[in-house]
Order: sequence, then structure tokens, then C-alpha cells
Amino acid sequence: MFAPLNFAGPSPFNDWFAPDTTQRQQLGLVVEAVDPYWGYGQFQYIKSNDAILKGSLVVVGTFPTFLGTLLPNTASLGVPFGVAMAPMASGTYGWIQIGGCAVYKTNATVAADATVGIGAAGILGAYSTLKGMVGVHNLKAATATTTVTADTTTGSGVIKTPGYDGFFLGMALSGTGIPASTVVAKLDPDGRTIYTGSAIGTLGDKNATATGSITLTGTYTGFGAGFLLHPSTSSAVA
Repeated sequence: MFAPLNFAGPSPFNDWFAPDTTQRQQLGLVVEAVDPYWGYGQFQYIKSNDAILKGSLVVVGTFPTFLGTLLPNTASLGVPFGVAMAPMASGTYGWIQIGGCAVYKTNATVAADATVGIGAAGILGAYSTLKGMVGVHNLKAATATTTVTADTTTGSGVIKTPGYDGFFLGMALSGTGIPASTVVAKLDPDGRTIYTGSAIGTLGDKNATATGSITLTGTYTGFGAGFLLHPSTSSAVA
């Protein structure tokens, strides 16, 4: 879990933080934080003005409102963007990541180490002319996986692990007794408990069908991961 550096407030960058309509920080605030798995990261506090999903690419409007909208699927934008840490309905406050290793929405055409660009509104895709990106190194394709030994209970959507590092909201889950189309619906602040469901925030509809110790596999389906350093779109990318 990300722990803030030189910041006395709460650390709401993690996947268990739920954006809401209460402003808790100064808009535009940038905070540095570290995590034992994801490493160092930079995060900016904004207000959503769009239907933003976990991992959406977000453009921030002018001060003092700092309104975030989905990165448009438009050529020659030349604008900086960040990655939403959690789903943010319009009118809610939350964080976008602007530096460090991040998980973001991608389409199926993005390969690891490939040059990237805008794939669709708010989604990273393969490079195309005048829609390229700088400051992004895509490291994991949608087929990438993470595994952990986990304990399941028949009829329960609660999975216990020794530590869920590498898992994130919306990640596809599979393993013995895990129903098809199950994702990480919620992560507990304890750093060990995963809640299953059919979508982020939807609990109880994808419960385990077996009790036991399993190898739980998380797949990046619909997402990618890479290193960001104040990313932007640029018409200058060849």
C-alpha cells in the first residue's frame, strides 16, 4: 500500500480508497508516496468532471477547479495526463497518478515494451500517427499475470492471502473454485484480504464454489502497467 512522504494527511492513493463528494485536500496538490511492490509514485488531487473508471487516462483542466476528464481520442493534443487510482463519478474528488509504476486501461492491441498512444477516450492503445505518448513505458500487456497462494471458502466472496501485492481493483481472477468472469471487486486495507465480484464495488455475486488453499491468478485483462514520468500526448512523436 502506498505510504505518503512528507505529508501529514491520510494516504488515500490505494485501491481501497473510495472517491466521494467531500473535498479533503487542496485541489492540484501533488504528493509523493512509496509502496513495497509498486515502488515510488506521484499523485495529484483533482475533482472529476466525467465518468472516470479505475485506470482511466485523465486530463486535468485549468486552476483553480482542477477538473478531470477522460483523455480525448484526438490527434495532436500535446497535453499532460494522469491515471485514475479509482472509479470517480462526476462531482467526486480523488487522485490520479502522474509518476511511477501505474496500472491503466488499455485495449487488446498493446504489447509490453511497445510504443503507445491513445487507443480510445481514456484508454491507452498502440501508437498511431499524431496520437503518440511520451513519458510512458508500457511494461505489462493485458495477458500478464500475478499469482498468490490464497484460502477460499464455499459460498464466500472473501479470499485470504498472505499479501495481495500486485493485485488491483478490476483485475480478472481465476483458480480452483473461482467462478468465471470474477474480478477484484474490493481490497481490504489489511493488505491481505481480497473481495470478489463481477465488477469493482459489486460484491457477493461471484462467491467461491470450493473451500481450500489455491493458487489465485490475477490477469491484467483490459489493463496494462508501466512506468510513468509526467506523461503527455504529443504530435511530435515520430
